[in-house]
This record gives sequence, C-alpha cells and structure tokens, in this order.
Amino acid sequence: MKNSLSKKITMTMAALAVGVIFLTTAFSSLALNWNFNRYLQKAQEQQNRRIIETLAELYGEATSWMAVRRSTMYVGSTTGTQIQVFDRDGRVIADSLQGMMRMQGPGIRWERAQQQRGRLYEYPLYVENHLVGTVKITHLGQQGLLTGEAIIFQRTVRQTALLTGLTLLILAIPAGNALARRLTSRFTGLTAVAEKWGQGRFDTRVKVEGDDELAVLGETMNRMASRLEEQSKLRRKLTGDISHELRTPLTTVQSYLEAFLDGVMEPDEKNVRAILEESHRLERLVNDLQALTDTEPGGKALRLVPLELGDFAGRETERLRPILLQKNISLQVERKGSPVLVQADETLLVRILGNLLINACKYTQAGGQITLSVFCDKDYAGIAVADTGIGIAVEHLPHVFERFYRADPSRSRATGGSGIGLAIVQEMAEAMDGYVTAESEPEKGSTFRVYLKKA
Repeated sequence: MKNSLSKKITMTMAALAVGVIFLTTAFSSLALNWNFNRYLQKAQEQQNRRIIETLAELYGEATSWMAVRRSTMYVGSTTGTQIQVFDRDGRVIADSLQGMMRMQGPGIRWERAQQQRGRLYEYPLYVENHLVGTVKITHLGQQGLLTGEAIIFQRTVRQTALLTGLTLLILAIPAGNALARRLTSRFTGLTAVAEKWGQGRFDTRVKVEGDDELAVLGETMNRMASRLEEQSKLRRKLTGDISHELRTPLTTVQSYLEAFLDGVMEPDEKNVRAILEESHRLERLVNDLQALTDTEPGGKALRLVPLELGDFAGRETERLRPILLQKNISLQVERKGSPVLVQADETLLVRILGNLLINACKYTQAGGQITLSVFCDKDYAGIAVADTGIGIAVEHLPHVFERFYRADPSRSRATGGSGIGLAIVQEMAEAMDGYVTAESEPEKGSTFRVYLKKA
C-alpha cells in the first residue's frame, strides 16, 4: 500500500515536528536578539555616561581641552567608540576616529567596524553647571560591549536551540511511526471484522479498547453487527416459514393431481373446489407477503394526510359488515363526540382495519360480538378492535406480531390464515410512525389498539 495511513501519520508527525522546531527556533532567536539588544543599549548608555563624566572631570581639572583630547583618543581606541568633542561654537575639539585609523590602519577589521556603526548619541558637556561643549558618541561594532561570558552564553543558547530541534526531529519520526502503527492496528482490526461481516459471519465482534473515538466506533459497529445478526436470523426463519407455508397447499394440489392421473379420484366438482381453495390460500399468502414488503423501508411511498377516524371507521365497518353477518357476529361502532384527526395513509389504514376485523371474525364464535371504538389521548389517537372470541394465552401474547407465528397452527390453517396478518398490521402502523398493542384473556376475547400521531 503506497499511501498507507501509517505512512501518512508518520510524515505528518515529522512535518509537525519540523514546523514546531522552526517556529520555536525563530521565536527563541527573536526573543534572544531583543533581550541582547536591550542589554547592549543599556550597556552603551552606561558607558556613554562614564565617558561624559570622565571628560567633564578632565576639563574641570585642566580648564583646557588638551587633557580632553588625549583622553578622547585613548577612550575611543580602547572601547571601539568614535567620540567627537565640540566646543560651544561647534568647532571640533577632538575626534577619536582619526586616532583609531592611525593605530589600526585600513583593513577588513576596520571596514567591518565601520559597517557595524551603532546609534549616534549626543550629550551636552557641563562643568560645574556651565555648558562648555557637546559630545557625540558612536559605537563601532557591538562586540566590544559584550563580556566574554555574555558572548559564550549567546552562542551556547543558539547551539542548544539547534541541537534541541534536531533531537526532537530525530525522536518525532520513530514516535510518530509507533503512534501510527498503534492507531492503524486498531483500524486493521475493524477492517478484518468488517470483512467477516461481508462473508455473513455476523457473530464476530470488534474488540473495544479505551474510551476514545475508535472505541465509540467499535461499540457502534458491534451494535450494528447485533442488528445484522438478528436480521439474518429473521431472514432465515422467514425463508423457512415461507417454504413451509407454500409446501402445504402445493402438496395438497400435487396429491389431488396425482390421484386424478392414477385414477384413484375423479376430477369432479368437489375435488376441483378443494384444489381451488388451496390455490386461493396461495394467492392470499402471496398478497400478504407483497403487502408486508410494501411496508418495509424502500417499499411504496406513504401519503400521510389528516384523517378523521370516526367517519373512516363508519365507512369501513359498513363495507365489512356483510362478512360478519354471514357468521352471525354483531358489530358495534363507538365514536367520539368530537372529530378525531390523525396523520395516516388511508390505504394502509384500510388494510390495518380490514386485517384486524377479519382476524377477530375468524376467532369469534357465532353469536359473538366485535366492537370497534375510536380513542384519543395526549399525543396519539387511534382505533381499537375488541372481540368476544377464544382469546390468546399469556405465553403466546408477546409473539402475536411475529411473522408466521401461530398460537394454534392447526386451527389457524383451518381458517385459511397466512400467519402474517398481524405482522402486516404492525409493519403498516410503524410505517406511519405509530404502533399496535394487544390485550387478551383466554375464552374472553382480545383487544387490538392501533395508535397513530394526532394531526
């Protein structure tokens, strides 16, 4: 891998170290130069004051410029300073530069001293509070102001900064490489687990270490793996259930047809009707599976609109009332005094109510009663379907919304159910941001409530 993450992190660490070293060295050098310039300025001013005091003292003792001229030449040559003395009329009394030129002669050292001319200082020369002249002082090169210890300290600081920077750079590369390897090793672990998931091995989990962002990512991936594992199990179970549900009617049809071919049974009206019933069971199963698929994510788009539940319940119960009358089951509708509006897809709600009423009809004996009521609470409103049927045992109640779950398989198949009617009801309600609950007592009946968000 040419541009591996480890290599990128190592190079980033090295570049960061170089940048830090450069900035640190630059700021250190600026701070050092600024402090030394302050030191030089103070040293120059102190030296200048001593020169002025010396010249004033010499002039006061001799009351002439002769001693001042000699002292100016001597002090200027020994301190590397051009000292110019002027009388009150501005005439030049002494200039140490001329004497320094005669003593040192022309050359590189002298030229360098001239190039390093410092700031010009000008002071009045007083003797016993009387102005006798003016003194101008210019330092030729600043090295003469520094002591040997100061020069060594300045050189040592710069060398130390350079060595520290090089040391940090040398250490940054292996440190960055080690950090990169540790970080990429965790990414490698995540990649290996993801590859196993790609192979369908959802029981593999990420080893979570620490409490940083990668640990959070690992925990998130583990939760995703748990959901994928659960979905994989549900898919295998669904495939097996569908195969089982299809096998029964197909086996029945196949048995009838083989009997016809072998001459064991006659293809009379009774036997053909039996085959037709099995084909109707297959059709209902396929339709229910299609309806279940439409409610899943990626299925048909929903059209949620405000829907008044009282009028809706009245229309739908009248449409289904003939089916209930055939079994001698009475249907009662209980509405609210005021309109109850919910956000719902009317097509889905028709399927939900139809499934619940047909399901109640199947498990309610002749002479029983089904009650459809509209309810409303703080955030939700909905429809409740209650029957006086056989009820559901407590141990089966938590599973009634699972696909192909049957509390009594033989009885369910006898009624022609596909085993996914309530699963469709739940999926459709959840597709509309709602939910379904079930309550039941054996031999007393069941109540299913569909909760939808109020409009």
